[in-house]
Amino acid sequence: MALKHRQNKLQKQRIIVFVASPIEDTSQNLVRLAKKMKKNNISVDIINFGEESHNTSKLEAFIEAIGQETSHLVTIPPGSYLLSDMLLSGPILMGEDGAPPPGLSAGMGGDTSGFEFGIDPSLDPELALALRMSLEEETARQQAEAQRAAREAEGSNLATVPEESEKKDGEGEGEGGTDNMEIDR
Repeated sequence: MALKHRQNKLQKQRIIVFVASPIEDTSQNLVRLAKKMKKNNISVDIINFGEESHNTSKLEAFIEAIGQETSHLVTIPPGSYLLSDMLLSGPILMGEDGAPPPGLSAGMGGDTSGFEFGIDPSLDPELALALRMSLEEETARQQAEAQRAAREAEGSNLATVPEESEKKDGEGEGEGGTDNMEIDR
């Protein structure tokens, strides 16, 4: 009823089901339910974890009956996988064009319209502004540090340069370098 009486009729009807305990219904009942969902143009995405060995065959029959082009089944085997990682890399969160929804692409290694911090700036503009300002301040600090280091290195080179120029002037005087300059004038 909630899907039928939704405010925005242009949005697709979609249900996401998390299955973590054994399904006691028969495959035939699930297929019958899937056909009703398909008739009403409702997509169903199922995340199967926990009792995956017991439920997989029933859920595969359900997805096959409802249509695999709009509905998806993600079975997460027991082990070291994180549920969030499996969902991010699975087809449920992907859009119809195969792209992740706005705000999730950075976490998946994608591009969020050139924003390099892993969030969508349209979802949280204050956070985006704070991160951008922090990056600019850090960049300015690093540039100032590099300039200071360059001046210190240049200052130490200047300290050694006069000694070398004094030696050259002293060498020039011994050879009559000062006398030659007065003659040229």
